Amino acid sequence: MSANILSLNLVELGHFCAYLAMLVALVQGLAPMVAHYLKQPRVAQLSVNGSVAVFALTTLGGLSLIHAFVTSNFSVQYVAQHSNSLLPIFYKVAALWGGHEGSLYLWVWVLTLYTMVVGLHGRKQYPEHLPVILAVQGWLIVGFFGLILFLSNPFERLFPIPADGHDLNPLLQDPGMVFHPPMLYLGYVGFSVPFAFAMTALITRWRSELWIGLIRRWALIAWGFLTTGVMLGGWWAYYELGWGGYWAWDPVENASFMPWLLGTALVHSITVQDRRRMLHAWNIFLVISTFALSLLGTFLVRSGVLSSVHAFAVDPGRGAYILVFMTVVLTVSFGIFMLRGRYQQAEESITSLMSRESLFVWNNVLFTVACASVLLGTLYPLALDTFTGQKITVGAPYFNIVMVPIFLVIVLLMAVGPLVPWRKANLERLRMRLLWPLVIAMATALSVIVFLPASHWTAPAATGVAIFALMNLITEFARAIRQRRIQLKEPLPRACVKTVLGNRRHYGGMIVHFGIVIIALGLVGSGLFRSEASVNMVPGDVVEVAGERLRFDGVSPQRGQNYNAMQGRLTLLNSGREVRPERRQYMRQEMPMTESGIDSTLLRDVYVAMADSTGGDRWAVHVYVNPLVQLIWIGGLIILSGLFLSLSTRRRAGSGETTATK
Repeated sequence: MSANILSLNLVELGHFCAYLAMLVALVQGLAPMVAHYLKQPRVAQLSVNGSVAVFALTTLGGLSLIHAFVTSNFSVQYVAQHSNSLLPIFYKVAALWGGHEGSLYLWVWVLTLYTMVVGLHGRKQYPEHLPVILAVQGWLIVGFFGLILFLSNPFERLFPIPADGHDLNPLLQDPGMVFHPPMLYLGYVGFSVPFAFAMTALITRWRSELWIGLIRRWALIAWGFLTTGVMLGGWWAYYELGWGGYWAWDPVENASFMPWLLGTALVHSITVQDRRRMLHAWNIFLVISTFALSLLGTFLVRSGVLSSVHAFAVDPGRGAYILVFMTVVLTVSFGIFMLRGRYQQAEESITSLMSRESLFVWNNVLFTVACASVLLGTLYPLALDTFTGQKITVGAPYFNIVMVPIFLVIVLLMAVGPLVPWRKANLERLRMRLLWPLVIAMATALSVIVFLPASHWTAPAATGVAIFALMNLITEFARAIRQRRIQLKEPLPRACVKTVLGNRRHYGGMIVHFGIVIIALGLVGSGLFRSEASVNMVPGDVVEVAGERLRFDGVSPQRGQNYNAMQGRLTLLNSGREVRPERRQYMRQEMPMTESGIDSTLLRDVYVAMADSTGGDRWAVHVYVNPLVQLIWIGGLIILSGLFLSLSTRRRAGSGETTATK
């Protein structure tokens, strides 16, 4: 009885802390304005102190909800809707972001975390601008808390108290649920920091060369988390949904992909401004637009306007609030940009079309066009339905036709860009550097045409472009090592390490590009050369797909903590290894689920999904052979390693330059 009372009191305490957090965030947002009006600079420091208090209060609220989930406190309506007494403990914790109300609370929780870190970091780095930065963040926090506390309250109570909860959606009872949403939110919300810096720069006329290097690091951190979230989402969809794929151009997938595209353009464009004092206004536009797309993703997923496996069905009032909030943010931010943007003028201009800054500009153009294309394909059906009542679906064919050529050109630019110097290139030297990678790439593309004549045109084109980029990266790295060994007479291992550590920012970027090329090869192999078969099998039957022979050995019952399952057993006759897909039935929701069985090597995945029994001992089995799909996940890890290397540099005090951290 005392434990129940304690649990009830903790929920009320958490609810009260959430209201306090909103009030303190309001003070945080108002403090610089009041300080300016009263001509009392010390008042502005309330923003700095408030950032810590808001995070602490929001954390208390979040922990009280997690405690309610862990202790199965079904007097909380949100817990009753998304948990169950049989739910494993780590899914009870992850259930906090398993529905609309909790996912919004996670959003604002992450926002307060970023705000506090900026506040602590900025006390010595940029103290005179810090209150305004935190004020911008404070107003965003107020906006989200307004939605949470008045329209999407996760603390709302339920009486009478049910004996048990409805359970978490079985689709979400997976390790991917534990990691994918937090990573995605750390990426989404992370772009609020560059947004706050840009707004502060416009309001206070902060010189670009003093703040652009600061937002580079924050943009890279947000981009890294968003990349991790997107990769984890693809991996989760791959092994969980049983369809053998990892990306379906689902509208909610697109909602995370769009800020990734503009965020990628931003981290490249910041480099140009940092090195060449160019693209000042364009970078502010990208910062605002990237954060706007993060808000748009929130609107699309949580407003109920989309039909998606990812989307939450909610009432129109919440969607209207998010839409109004997003409109206010965009109107204010772009209004300030139009009024003050002329004070952020470029100091230099492009002097040659064949220069690194010129290729970066083309890179930005392509990423922006790609983002606009995805935005059009995602929103056009919604607009058509709203204004005409006509319902259409824009699916993979549109996106593949539009996006594949764009990304081929992007990879091509990525291959050439690191070889081109700033300001102007020596065309003869560039031609010599590109010659052998081009020859190898053309030979590889020709081999695809000869040995796989029935393949789509994108197979040789994409393979050739990817190999061209890969060879350029390898030869450029080898050239730098050779020069170091000639100059310093170092052994090969030491030269490799010292070359990378001597310019972490440059080689971190090259490693990121290397990872993207590896992903491109994985996309080509798994997307264009996948084989599949759907068969009904009884024990002893053998099916052959793309040279892989599988024998069906029957099924056996299995029992999980909150589900029953029939587990299939299939033997790969080529290697003797077993694959064990499952057909699960969750007890509370009585919802059937498919758990795929996957046998992976570097060159291919044998992917097996089992459907329902078709009578007696006969079961429907779907078999996919996905070549090179593991390269996608390996490439993602390579990207993150390059990002960590690039972030291991630190800014020199008072300058925009970076130096390697010892």
